[in-house]
Formats: sequence, C-alpha cells, structure tokens
Amino acid sequence: MTKRECMEPNNRTECQGNNKYEGYCIDLLKLLADRIDGFNFEVYLGEKTGSKLPDGSWDGMMGDLLNGKADVAVASLTINQERERVVDFSKPFMTTGISIMIKKPDKQEFSVFSFMQPLSTEIWMYIIFAYIGRGPTVSRLKVSVVIFLVSRFSPYEWRVEETARGGFTISNDFSVYNCLWFTLAAFMQQGTDILPRSISGRIASSAWWFFTMIIVSSYTANLAAFLTLEKMQAPIESVEDLAKQTKIKYGIQGGGSTASFFKVALNLDLFLIYYRVLHNKKPSLN
Repeated sequence: MTKRECMEPNNRTECQGNNKYEGYCIDLLKLLADRIDGFNFEVYLGEKTGSKLPDGSWDGMMGDLLNGKADVAVASLTINQERERVVDFSKPFMTTGISIMIKKPDKQEFSVFSFMQPLSTEIWMYIIFAYIGRGPTVSRLKVSVVIFLVSRFSPYEWRVEETARGGFTISNDFSVYNCLWFTLAAFMQQGTDILPRSISGRIASSAWWFFTMIIVSSYTANLAAFLTLEKMQAPIESVEDLAKQTKIKYGIQGGGSTASFFKVALNLDLFLIYYRVLHNKKPSLN
C-alpha cells in the first residue's frame, strides 16, 4: 500500500511491525488475518500505485506484484483495462470517480455601487429615461413630461388665486420642478403636498405608481438576496470549463490511472487537458 492509505499513530515510536500503521486498509488486512488461517502479512509502503511504462513493464505497486516483491496490494487502486490484463482484482470496497479539486472562491467584496447590482445597467437607464423625460426619439415622452403637459392642457389643474394687491391670477401646481419632484417622491414611495385633480393626470400618475411598485418590489427582493447570500460561484463546473480556459493552472497525479484515462481519451476536451498538462513545466501533482 502507499502512504496515503495509512497513517502513523501518535505513539509510533513505541509500536513495532505492522502496529506502526493504522487506517482502514490496515484494519481490513487484520480482519482477513483473523478469519483466514495461515494468512500473515507484513506492511510494505510503496511510493505510487503504478503505471505502465513505454517498454511494457510496470512501476509502483503494480510492478511489485508482477515482480514478486509483493503478494497483495491493498490500496485505492483504480480498476482499468490495462491493469486487469496482468493482475486480478477483488471486489472494490469503495467506488468513486474522477473529481476536480480547486481552491474555494473568495467572498465577493462589496463596493460603493453594490446597491445597484440587483438591477442591470439597462434597467437603471430605462428608469432614468422614464423619470426625466424624452428618450432617443421626440415621440417617446416620459412620465414627468406627460404629467407636466397634462396639467398644462387640463382646465382642472388651474385655479384662480387672489393676489396681494387685490387682483386675481391663475396658477398651476404642476410646474416643471414640481412634476420632477412628484414623480421622484412617488418612486421613493413617499407622498407630496400636491396631487393631480384631472382624470388624465390621475391616470398618468396611477400608471407611474404601478410601475414604481413593481420596480421597488423587485429591487427589494433582489437586494435582500445580494446582502444575505454569499455569491460563491465556482469558476470551474465541469471538465469542459477546465479545458476551455487557460487562466487556472491544473495538473494530474503522475503515474496513475487518471493520467492514463486522459491519455487515451477519445473526447477532445479530455485529451486537450492531458496535452496541456504534458507540456506544462509541472506536468504532474506528486
């Protein structure tokens, strides 16, 4: 077995022989020794599981088995076609696949403009155009301009007031400044001292109120999610993502079944990973 299948106990200086190691594989060998008469074993630690060399021979534990240096190998030895041709395997005590292990992404740092993230840039631009007035074309009048024009043309928005000198004058509450203030207050869910009296003005104001209700509700829900949940999106989700990028460096454990799997893979993305690892300065993770 290799060093990763066993560990040394805390009192290793006091232990001798097979007692110098402990772990699942050691317990499995001890169980076999208890149940099978004449089964004795001596633990020998190898450096690697073993891979096939260009000349057809094997290194690692596979080579020790074929050369008679070891009788049994107990380790996380992957069963593949090449190994089954030269050695016999028992039923596996654990079944797993190839996984990608990467560094956990750092937490996202919030900036001064983090409050704008719940809505896209296009949505913010549309809101500004809807509030201020005209868009790219003259015919696209927005709510502030609409309310101002309605108040100008509707007689119900005008009233007669007595001046300080005893005369009379007509006035309108919805000036340009008041129209901008009225729509901004409605967007902020606040009230104002002026309200439209005409039917057309109320219809335009109601449409703006309904729009702001939808926008504010969506923004509040998304903002709560942005502030309470950590945005932890792994940059690599699959083998295809790993093969299509060059920023993150990666490697494969040398001399193992994983390297052989990528070497003979028919899938282009899998073979591309092996090609890049092979031509890297550090082609393996030993």
